[in-house]
Amino acid sequence: MYTASGRLLTSVCVDGLSDAVLLCHETGAICEAHKFDDPVTASVCVARDDERSPFVVLPPCGVCCERLAFWGGDVEVAVPAPGGGWEARLLRELLPHFWRGRWPGDA
Repeated sequence: MYTASGRLLTSVCVDGLSDAVLLCHETGAICEAHKFDDPVTASVCVARDDERSPFVVLPPCGVCCERLAFWGGDVEVAVPAPGGGWEARLLRELLPHFWRGRWPGDA
């Protein structure tokens, strides 16, 4: 994740024996951004099955979209592109009908 001050925050997926206690890849970086009071401006989640597998870009899940929404609809997120690769989209494009009705920071 990139922040407004130019920080690059990294995080990992926490695996466990019970799905109920798993954390998304982005969770640690989101917590760091809050700790530093440094707004997230862009997020990308990269994963692979093992050290021999190719890297893939994962779009933010619904929970992470909600977590990123704290900084508004203009947060850029990476999503898989049709035909391969990835592209940047605004969070408001992923959630065009944001359930709160108004994005944080919008007038």
